[in-house]
Amino acid sequence: MRSLAMVLSLAALLAAGAPGPARSDEAGQPPADAPAPPQGAPPADAPAQAAPPADAPAPAQAAPAQAAPPAGAPAQAAAAARWCAPELASLPGEACAFLPAKAAAGPRVLVIFLHGVVQPDSGWQWAQQRGAARAGARHGVAVMMPRGRRGIGPRTMEDWWCWPTATAAQAAHEDALLAEWDAARAELERRAGGRFERVLVFGFSNGAYYATSLAMRGRLPVDGYAAFAGGSGARYLERAGARTRLRAPVFVGWGGKDPAHRDQVALAKMLRRLKWPSRSLGKPRAGHAMTDDQVDQAFAFLSGKRAGTKEPGGGRGARSR
Repeated sequence: MRSLAMVLSLAALLAAGAPGPARSDEAGQPPADAPAPPQGAPPADAPAQAAPPADAPAPAQAAPAQAAPPAGAPAQAAAAARWCAPELASLPGEACAFLPAKAAAGPRVLVIFLHGVVQPDSGWQWAQQRGAARAGARHGVAVMMPRGRRGIGPRTMEDWWCWPTATAAQAAHEDALLAEWDAARAELERRAGGRFERVLVFGFSNGAYYATSLAMRGRLPVDGYAAFAGGSGARYLERAGARTRLRAPVFVGWGGKDPAHRDQVALAKMLRRLKWPSRSLGKPRAGHAMTDDQVDQAFAFLSGKRAGTKEPGGGRGARSR
């Protein structure tokens, strides 16, 4: 069975190794010291000339008008036309859904998975969705995979599918995004035959930066967050976190070979300064990816079964506010 790290490393490789917007100031623009996204560099842990998994769609290739379709064009066209991988269910708002064949014992859990940057019409999102679904199957939890917005991406990726990490983008898009999540979740609960008692937000790369922002602002009354290969300890986030009363636990995971991993190290330190319930796990040999071990430990930490602690969130599972 392929590891989750390999699946999501493929997505990162296709996205030119870019971790998404590293930081943004309160005006919604990256600060002067923000590193530019790496261009054309594969993750440090990617094997040389590694072949993609058999179930991953090939990246779409730009073709001149009226050119003969290249080999594999039907599969590429299908990936471009359908946001959700074929084996996943579609929900309102172009969200995708996975329901496990056998749910884990205990409270019904939903993971909201926030993707990394995705080039339009490439089908790259399928690798990330499949990685999230595999994690859901292993842990017996449902997974909902909403779609970001175009026109708000980092430098050189402005029109890719991304999340509103900057203040201005949040003001323009966040309310509508969270309303879409509520509608998709309501439909998924209808199909699943019951309400989810616990809700977790997992973000990868650009999705992790946005998940961190949601957590620090107390924007969603959920039971926990996990940020993989993304998220930072920027000053504006620390100021927001210091004012936030809704402190859902946060798990932070990163790879030592990820060029942006210092952001996640800074995030872990910031959470400790704020005395925020948190745990972090760096993998020195991992690149821009989320590993099976990191996902397993995130679930363990956010399960509320740690010795001497109460279950985080008390099973709120509330909707956005």
